[in-house]
Amino acid sequence: MRRILVAAIAAAASVLSAHAHAETRVTVTTGFDVSSGDYGQPMDTEVVAVPFTVRFTNEEWSARASISHLEITGPAGVVSSDEEGGEGDGGATGGNVGAPIMRAGTETGFGDLSLSVTRSFRRLGGSRAYFDATARVRLPTGDEEKGLGVGATDYSLGGELGVSAREGGSYVAVTRRFLGDHAHLQRRDGWQVNLGAWRHISRKATVGTSFYWRQASLEHLQNPAEIGVNASYRLTRTVRVSAHVSAGITDASPNLSSGMRISWRSPAPRRD
Repeated sequence: MRRILVAAIAAAASVLSAHAHAETRVTVTTGFDVSSGDYGQPMDTEVVAVPFTVRFTNEEWSARASISHLEITGPAGVVSSDEEGGEGDGGATGGNVGAPIMRAGTETGFGDLSLSVTRSFRRLGGSRAYFDATARVRLPTGDEEKGLGVGATDYSLGGELGVSAREGGSYVAVTRRFLGDHAHLQRRDGWQVNLGAWRHISRKATVGTSFYWRQASLEHLQNPAEIGVNASYRLTRTVRVSAHVSAGITDASPNLSSGMRISWRSPAPRRD
């Protein structure tokens, strides 16, 4: 399965690059996320993340690379999750909680690098429905000893079914995660579910809500789950800002998370 996912990502990237000169648009996103929770530990762990994302998109394919600079204070080994879903413009929710580590003070550095490729199927049966199939690999670029990364290469394969209309839409995404071997932890594969809906309240503004649930990577931990709200505003034809707030509903999730994003998208190619 993992070889299949890697091959799918490589093949899709090749297809995308073949059309880059005429059809591909580039989106660059950054911002910040702040979260805090005890994750079942005696002390809270606080995480400040600054994500950097680049996405290349054409009519059928998209390729995405994402990494975050992390600042972590507290005993839990926490790394940000960039799993996202839906055509709405809110922030992603969710995080991964590892075993407690011996951390004194604050650790900073870049986390794991995520690479993904998505094949999109629009207007299913002539309707407003769509389906996205996504293959993702997460590379262990973060320092595991500092709690900035998971220390293994993870893969995932997911599908998202949704409706995107002029007034708004909704989606449900189901992902199967294939976790890499770890030297000290007995990690297990599992499922992840994202639900969401959004509504355009004006030509430039959108509001939405989201739900996130994932099977814990370690058998003795609770399953992370969060619920959140988000909003976005289009400043110009190419620049959009968004904000999100979410609350954890299990001990494996942060008590509260919030953040903002600013995205720039290249103009659509001119048609001759």
